[in-house]
Amino acid sequence: MKIHKWGGIASFLMAVAYIVPGLIYLMGDLRHALGPLAYDLADFLYGPVWAASLVMVFFALKERMGALAPRRMSVAFLASVLAAGAFIAVACIRSANRHYHLSHPELHLEDSATVLIIWTTLVAGVIGTAWHFMGWAWVIVGSAGWSSRQLPGVLSAVYLAGGAASLFVYRLPDLEGAVITLGIVVSIWQGILLWSSEPGGEEALEMETKLPD
Repeated sequence: MKIHKWGGIASFLMAVAYIVPGLIYLMGDLRHALGPLAYDLADFLYGPVWAASLVMVFFALKERMGALAPRRMSVAFLASVLAAGAFIAVACIRSANRHYHLSHPELHLEDSATVLIIWTTLVAGVIGTAWHFMGWAWVIVGSAGWSSRQLPGVLSAVYLAGGAASLFVYRLPDLEGAVITLGIVVSIWQGILLWSSEPGGEEALEMETKLPD
């Protein structure tokens, strides 16, 4: 299977990873028999699945637009790798914290204000870091897609808007909901585009000839 097909699959997986973990974290119940397993699934989707899908999508985009915007796509791919690492770190911190709580119920850590403050601050900080790197990746891809004409203009604009908002999630956490919404739109649209189109070939050459010298 060609790389753009894998990128399309990864993009659809990212849409799932945007939605499902958030629902589990919001509505899950650790006291339920399957509660820990559901949270483990959420961590797996939010961390390894999201990270691997993100890197694959940006690798496919780099293959698609790298010839027309080589420097920007290389930087965007690097930013996506850094974002992926941060998302994995968030999932690992959440998982380690939760399983330690479950393994030591006698400590009643859920009643400790100090533990909760430290845990919340740490997780929020790493999430902000992940979204910040994601923001740079989106902004650069939006710019490259617009100038190379290898992405639809509206999709490039959504990339730019989502990236600009994502850069400041660390400072304005309430922006995360809007960024996730834009991320779902980008992932589904990008997945359809990568799965159904063939990069390069006559279309790419035609677009390249339209670019200014």
